[in-house]
Amino acid sequence: MRSFFATHNNANAVVSMGLDMGSSVTKLVVARGVADRVLIRQAGAFPVPEGTYENGVVEHPRVLGKMIREYALAAQMEQLPTVFSIPSSVAALRWISLPPLEGEELKAAARIKVRRHLPFRVEDAYVEATAAPMDADAGGARQSLVIAVPKEVVDSRAEAISYAGFVPLAAELEAQAVLRIVDRRLSERSALWRNASLTIIDVGGRNTHMYVVQNESLQFIRSVKFGSDLIASGLANTLDIPLDEARVHLQKPKTYLRSDGALVIEVEQGFAIANMVSELDKLVREFLRLLRYFRSLHPERSYAGILDHLILCGGLVGLKGFAEYLGQNLGLRVETARPFTGLLAEVDADGFQEVSRRQEAYAVAVGLALSAIEHRHEQTGGHQHEREYAWQRSA
Repeated sequence: MRSFFATHNNANAVVSMGLDMGSSVTKLVVARGVADRVLIRQAGAFPVPEGTYENGVVEHPRVLGKMIREYALAAQMEQLPTVFSIPSSVAALRWISLPPLEGEELKAAARIKVRRHLPFRVEDAYVEATAAPMDADAGGARQSLVIAVPKEVVDSRAEAISYAGFVPLAAELEAQAVLRIVDRRLSERSALWRNASLTIIDVGGRNTHMYVVQNESLQFIRSVKFGSDLIASGLANTLDIPLDEARVHLQKPKTYLRSDGALVIEVEQGFAIANMVSELDKLVREFLRLLRYFRSLHPERSYAGILDHLILCGGLVGLKGFAEYLGQNLGLRVETARPFTGLLAEVDADGFQEVSRRQEAYAVAVGLALSAIEHRHEQTGGHQHEREYAWQRSA
């Protein structure tokens, strides 16, 4: 996957960054688009302290901006136009019937109709609507996906990025970034695969998100309070070690999860074993509960295939044996998202090997970087977006 091209000064090259502003870890991916090629130039991550975010809002944008700037300087990352993430858990997503409008007219109609469905005032939210690619009903209306996010969530993140010296281009839900990665993989398969129903599980630091996709459209988002920190805390308590040390152990290549739920880590004395069944069972139970809930909302024919195919992404997915454990306990066919697949690398071989070993953790950041390239291409083509943090792509 490592390849070098002498096109760094190519006037047609578009270089942008995806910034995954996770609750416990920030991940950065710099990508360059030349013609139909996408090249990963830099990738990395750094932890953020507890309390950095409150309900998705950056508590102190200047402080977070300074952290991003210092990391970028140390990693010799350029200060680039950036697409940044919005937690799926803070978004309100709803399919509603709207007139056959386009652009700002469709968005205005969505704001009026979605008002009563939001847990916050529509005046305090950014709203985006995208009509489904299907014929209108007898009354001329079409089903449209409406996404609304509190403005303070988006604005505080954009402010932090500006303090870091980067240029905030657009905001995008974590779900949208993940779907872009999945879309790239499915586009290489048959139409049957592309039109299938898929369940995607994104395991974050403190939350896990479940997405259901049907006919290439996002249908369902739910979040549960489970993440890699729960496993790290269980490991720390079992072995009586600091939490930060437990987090490091989870990322080591020799750490693995057995089929009985035991976590095996390498220590100075050899190996240590910690029973993680109770923590892992929480995720299994919550996932099955969400599937039952989704089934109750839709007739059987609309969710055919969802129980067969599960795609995993997120930091914990890089843990050896984790995907197999979920597949065994859920009775599903499980595969992991591989965001670097099909992309070329312009980074140091050793550095890229370290990042790609845990590439599932970079699914959101890579998806955002790809979005940033698309956004830059649209700008250079004369198609400017209004600066209301309209979503770059509404799934």
